[in-house]
Amino acid sequence: MIRALYTSSNALFDQQQGVDALANNIANINTIGYKKSRPVFSSLLYQTQKIGMAGQDPMQIGLGSRLQATDTIMTEGTILQGQKDTDLAIEGEGFFTLLDPNSKTGGFLFTRAGDFSVDADNNLVNPDGYKVVGWLAETSQSGSGFYIPKDLTTDVPTGQLETINFSDYQDVPAVASTYIRFKANLNSSSEVQEYAPLKTSSDPKFRVNFNSVFDSNGKLLNVKDGDNFQVSFNGGQTWHTYEYDSNGSVSEGAEGFTTIDDLINDMKNDISNDGVNAQVVFENGQLTIKNTGNDVLKIRVRPTYMDKNFPNPQDNKKLTTIFENLTLNVEPNQETSTQQMETAQHIVHSFFYDSKGEKHKIDIVFTRIDQNKWSYDVVLPDNEGTLTNNTGIINFDSGGGLSPDTQSPVVGVSLHNGALPHQLLINFWNTDDGKYDGNKYTGLTQFALASDTGFQTQDGSTSGILNKLFVDNNGVIYGSYSNGKSYPIAQIAISKFTNPQGLERVGKTVFKITANVDKQDVISSNGFIGVANQGGRGSVLSRHLEASNVDLGSAFVDMIVYQRGFEASSKGLITADQILQTAINLKR
Repeated sequence: MIRALYTSSNALFDQQQGVDALANNIANINTIGYKKSRPVFSSLLYQTQKIGMAGQDPMQIGLGSRLQATDTIMTEGTILQGQKDTDLAIEGEGFFTLLDPNSKTGGFLFTRAGDFSVDADNNLVNPDGYKVVGWLAETSQSGSGFYIPKDLTTDVPTGQLETINFSDYQDVPAVASTYIRFKANLNSSSEVQEYAPLKTSSDPKFRVNFNSVFDSNGKLLNVKDGDNFQVSFNGGQTWHTYEYDSNGSVSEGAEGFTTIDDLINDMKNDISNDGVNAQVVFENGQLTIKNTGNDVLKIRVRPTYMDKNFPNPQDNKKLTTIFENLTLNVEPNQETSTQQMETAQHIVHSFFYDSKGEKHKIDIVFTRIDQNKWSYDVVLPDNEGTLTNNTGIINFDSGGGLSPDTQSPVVGVSLHNGALPHQLLINFWNTDDGKYDGNKYTGLTQFALASDTGFQTQDGSTSGILNKLFVDNNGVIYGSYSNGKSYPIAQIAISKFTNPQGLERVGKTVFKITANVDKQDVISSNGFIGVANQGGRGSVLSRHLEASNVDLGSAFVDMIVYQRGFEASSKGLITADQILQTAINLKR
């Protein structure tokens, strides 16, 4: 009976430990990241009364039970909505990694509770001040913010594993722009909405071909080779025939012109040869003849078909109408002008930042100078400095695609405000390197659609102050700055073990490593540390927290089971006591 007393007594103690474990689970029902315990019992040694033999079973008497282990159940708890950007949860396997403040060798602690915050020293910490471990960003080599260097094959940061501290990321300096990138269409149709007065040019390559001249309503004159008209500067006594020529073939008796510059030179020579005192100028898209003599200047304009002696009349009514406006008796010191001539134009309005972080306007002016050919002129509309290498020609093919040999210009910028001179890539291709990548339609196009800038961007910025933090699914912490820029500034380390049940609880919802969590070489090399979404590790959810995985209903059921076990064991103790008492009474 003494044996029964000890067996029942041990059972009472074991059932009480089971109740203790359940009570601890219930107490932590609202503890973020808590993992419930499950008591596991085993039987004690057996006293063998008779050994087993052939035809005879062994006879053994058990000595009760003992608490063999308390398993940690690592199932995932419910994901709850958090209230801070630094409230984090892991959806899937893995643990947040903390620096063990009591370890002299830089050991780690592990937790599923991601209710983190930033302390007074800019460390990312848990509620008990334990610092979160990860990798910090480095300053970009271009000076534009920060980046996290990573192994290109594993996507794991290559920097030193350390506690996450934001002190070096509280502000970012101003960054001068290095490129302007945009997508735009230049209208190729015969009627445009964006146009500007036709201009002369001292550089022949920038002169506008008359096949790309529009009237004052934005309608193309449609000038073709052989189109001609006649002008007289002396009241019809002498007629001069001016014929559009782009191929070097001019009608007999006509003077060829391709651009307005050619036509001005022809007229100047004819006025001089006719002995007329007049001056030819071109301003605001109008050709003007001013009477500089003392006699009335009688100017006449007519289509060539009115000249019975001209062999190849080819009238272009739009072209002739432009110049018929010159017909006038011009008094001394008075003048007469053509109708206004226009050229298709589109301006990409953009901006850039200098080395001080000051913002400046910059325009890229595109002007149609020939079929499938446009000039560009990069200008500072507020005249804040000077530009170099800022003009050129671009060509398109018959399908509206930019010619593959087009080079995006690198414009030199020198400002008057004392900022450092720098270079600015004007990215016509809208590609990462500003070069043709096999697609002729990535940036500038020339379709018969209204000229339009789809979008434009640049990479410079003013200086900025850290406003807030946010975390992506890979555990990368981004800093959002007052200048509108965001940069990665750290990445959180996520640890994963082959046997997470082997972790030892140390309170405060954290665990420490034991020899039973993984292979020794993994433990010694910290091979259990990695990043989210790699090697079976789960995703990091920002503004979320993982709740306790305790099931209250199940806990209450188990509580009843242990209570009944305790009551039953107590009955065994009482029964054994009563039998002993009866045995003692036999002596009496």
